[in-house]
Amino acid sequence: MNKPKVFVVKKRQGKRRSKKRANRFALYPRLSQSMKVLMKGRTYDTGTSVTSPIWNRYGLVEFLQRGGSYTDSLFGLYQACVAHGCRISVRLVNMSSEPILVAIAPLPYGWTAASPTMGEILDHPRCVRTTAGANTGQDRVALSHRITSREVLGKDYQATRYVMDATQAASSTPLNPEEPVWVVALSAFNSLTAISYRLEVELEFNAEFFNLSSV
Repeated sequence: MNKPKVFVVKKRQGKRRSKKRANRFALYPRLSQSMKVLMKGRTYDTGTSVTSPIWNRYGLVEFLQRGGSYTDSLFGLYQACVAHGCRISVRLVNMSSEPILVAIAPLPYGWTAASPTMGEILDHPRCVRTTAGANTGQDRVALSHRITSREVLGKDYQATRYVMDATQAASSTPLNPEEPVWVVALSAFNSLTAISYRLEVELEFNAEFFNLSSV
């Protein structure tokens, strides 16, 4: 009797092998749709015999010209950016014979237009402060503060309100006239007393760039 023939069906693996080879060939990942980075920016200020108190404002939920050295490069890849948090570091050298109070707090951009007092910023619940001694060897101080955009904006937090493009990132005018910014206050113990100082301010933004550009 003739033995029955057995047919073996082989699975076609050509496509699978070609896919594996294609995946092996991809040495690098695709360009990310967004990029989360820590951006560092800094600025300097000098005052000689200026009447205190002095109010300086720096970006918190947007760069306000202080995005750092790589801002233009990243905006060449992405069209938009949002800051999720910021850390400010202040270093002051007192050049005068009077001690100087240094205070930092997150406040509305237009807050300084209302002729505030030094006591108002010192009483702010999120204020941090220190004192630089007179120019006698104890004249150098450092102070830092940090906060997230969600914390400073509270229940009204919406990232879309503070999305920056390249033009806005380079502007010193905020998107919202009452948006939160860092207010750095410098003052002698006696108001209206002249002070002299050297100030360095460093900003660290936790920034997210997104919306890839095809240009």
